Amino acid sequence: MKTFAVYNFGCRVNAAETNQFAQSLINQGYVPDQNNPNTIFINTCSITKKANKESVGLIRRLQKIFPNSKIIVSGCANLKNISQSDNISILDNQEKEKKLLDLNCTYTHKILDKFSHTNRFLLKVQSGCTAFCTYCTVPYKRFYLWSLPIDTAINTVKKAVQDGYKEVIITGVNLNQYTPGFSNLITALLEQTEISLISFGSIPINCIDENLIKIFKNYPNRIQKFLHIPIQSGSEKILKLMKRNYTKKIILEKFSLLNNLGSSLSFGTDIIVGFPSETDTDFQETYDLSKQIGFTKIHVFKYSPRPGTIARKLFLESEKLSKETVKLRSQKLRNLISQTTLPSHQKPEKRN
Repeated sequence: MKTFAVYNFGCRVNAAETNQFAQSLINQGYVPDQNNPNTIFINTCSITKKANKESVGLIRRLQKIFPNSKIIVSGCANLKNISQSDNISILDNQEKEKKLLDLNCTYTHKILDKFSHTNRFLLKVQSGCTAFCTYCTVPYKRFYLWSLPIDTAINTVKKAVQDGYKEVIITGVNLNQYTPGFSNLITALLEQTEISLISFGSIPINCIDENLIKIFKNYPNRIQKFLHIPIQSGSEKILKLMKRNYTKKIILEKFSLLNNLGSSLSFGTDIIVGFPSETDTDFQETYDLSKQIGFTKIHVFKYSPRPGTIARKLFLESEKLSKETVKLRSQKLRNLISQTTLPSHQKPEKRN
């Protein structure tokens, strides 16, 4: 009997791809077996130094535990210290996505991920990013752009509904760069499928426009009431240094549009604390903006200088913030809300 196990680090895009990879193995006659896998797939992450370290550490541990298993490694981690060998093969993100292309982003409950038992389906509709935010390595790892055609998305969701899924979670590397149009996609899925609920891994602030607001008004019971909208900072200076393509004014305007819906929406966000040259004033602006918006969940990331990024050069050239200062700022943000969860990269997802 051919057996497999999969491990996933990082974003919902990675998770969706891992689900598809599991389905591709099932289609080849493999069965899930965490304890004695012939084949292991690991989807890695490098959003922070810690995520990269944990990804590489897991690869090495699994090599020792399963010396006779075939290990396939992909994702965004820096794998320069992992050598391809008889039992290890490395797929870059583009090679991985080409392998999965025929699946049209579909999979079944058989993959046994952490969402399927609650009938939630991850629909990856976009990949790649060319925004080059100064702290981020993703454009170097996923520099090519791809969008799932709307007709294909509709067919994929119809299959998911037939398989018993009740909710679709829309995800992409940078949904701002979904070429058929984000609002067009959501409208089509609501009008042409019977999916009960649509939710989102996260929504870029610039995807929130009048068209999306109309969708929320027209389908209040089929759109998730919680929206995760990363802002990263509330300081104009830091947003500019990060090369985010919006301002504090735009952030407030977008949240005002959402709040005017009067539909009891709640919001989560991502914030980077300790970005190079962040002053007490810069942080206070972020804190005040977060408090004004009233987030119910905040993923606080301590700035991590990623190799090859512009921000790393700025980090090396600027005065360093003490670890205690960054820790205190992070805790102050977390104290704004009653409960937080760890960013998803911090623990790998493994499946039976």
